[in-house]
Parts: sequence; C-alpha cells; structure tokens
Amino acid sequence: MTKRMTTQKKILYESLEKLGHASVESLIEYIRINYKQISLATIYRNIHSLITENKIKLVKLREQDVLETVKLDHIHFVCESCGNVIDLVVDKKKLISKASKDCMHQIHYCDMAFYGVCQNCTRKGKENEVRL
Repeated sequence: MTKRMTTQKKILYESLEKLGHASVESLIEYIRINYKQISLATIYRNIHSLITENKIKLVKLREQDVLETVKLDHIHFVCESCGNVIDLVVDKKKLISKASKDCMHQIHYCDMAFYGVCQNCTRKGKENEVRL
C-alpha cells in the first residue's frame, strides 16, 4: 500500500534532496529554519514514514549516520578533511561477483564507503588537515 505524499513529507524529502546527505539533526535544523510551521514531532514521524516507504534511507558511516534519498546503487566517499559525503556510482554486481568468487562465500549485498581527502580539499591544500 502506497502512502500519500503529504506536504510535510514533500518538504522533508525535497530538503534532503537539496542537502544531499544530512544527519537527522542537520536536516531538522534546515527544515526548522526554512519551514517554521513544521513541528519536531512531525519531522521525526515523516522521517520514519519515508524510511519505511523506502524513499529515504539511513546510511551508517564510520564517524556519522546520515540520511539520503534512495537513488541509483552507489557507494560513498567521505572526505576526512571537510566531512562531505559524495556518491560514487560503481557496478556493485561486478564487485559482489568478484568478491564471492575470491572468498567462495555467497555475497548478496554490500554497503561500502571510501575515506580520504576530496579533490576540493586537496586543491585547497587541506590534505593534511584530517578531522578525527
């Protein structure tokens, strides 16, 4: 059963689309600044609802958990300098197939993240300013 896209859900989804990747706290802050009429309880309820409907998902990264809209299969690159999370499109099926063959296990799914310094921080000379 598909649930309807209420105005509040639409605001939450579109806000997350604009932000790309956001912690629950930063998404709430963004919505409360830009849409003062939405209560905190409504935001949490709609986050849960959109996750249940598989329209957004929670991604667990080493340093943080972030929300993102559901889109093409991808892995994440996390900049250890600025903290940006960037989507990298890769052929996960090939990766899973090779890993399954190499380790002789039946792998059904993978969830990966690469960590390093993004090209913007490298250009700015921040490659030695790794956040811990």
